Amino acid sequence: MDNKEVTKYYDEFIARQVESGINDRIYHLYKMLLSLGLQADAHVLELGSGIGTMTFLLSTYINKGKIEAVDLSSASIEFARQKIRRPNISFIAADIVHYQPAIRDIDFITLFDIIEHIPMEKHPDLFRNLSGMANEKTRIVINIPNPAYIEYDRVHNPAALQIIDQAVPLAFILENLEKNNLVLTCFKTYSIWVENDYQFFVIEKKKAFKELPLSTSNTLFQKARKKLQRMYVRLRYNYR
Repeated sequence: MDNKEVTKYYDEFIARQVESGINDRIYHLYKMLLSLGLQADAHVLELGSGIGTMTFLLSTYINKGKIEAVDLSSASIEFARQKIRRPNISFIAADIVHYQPAIRDIDFITLFDIIEHIPMEKHPDLFRNLSGMANEKTRIVINIPNPAYIEYDRVHNPAALQIIDQAVPLAFILENLEKNNLVLTCFKTYSIWVENDYQFFVIEKKKAFKELPLSTSNTLFQKARKKLQRMYVRLRYNYR
């Protein structure tokens, strides 16, 4: 299946995205970015931005940084460009597998419900490219449907699947990380509409381990709280 066929599919997918709007999944992912430390001056590369629902949420918070939103569908990019007119946001229609961003010093690279729609044979090139974009502070944030959920739909609800919709196993992702000097720092399976329907990844560049005691970065309040906790544990669980 070539890019023209896939692009045509997503050009015609706009109506469904508009109807869905900013749904529970998209808003949850936005809140996850905030919990990871997203700042108003962050530089964010959004790969697979679609019609810009996540871009819009990011734009309400990022007013000093930059957002670069990229999607294969030029119709989706044009839709987003007309809806979101901010000088710190750029929209580009391109194949994200080999895309080279204009922004540098990237804080977050997001691929939200994207890699399951990219043919598996292209994943090595994708992750090689992601590794090249990232620096030591960059967090690559990926969200995918639980592979088991994809397989369930393939049998019980095939109409729910898109033109390319693959189960992407954790082992396959880890293999691509290992080959490209990347490391998984956070992984969770969580629920949005049915139990355990999504998986969330935070990925960073592999770097030498540094022993940084928490005591050197904790505030006085955190140190006092920890001390009280230790005292409580020793009194409550006196194992002598």
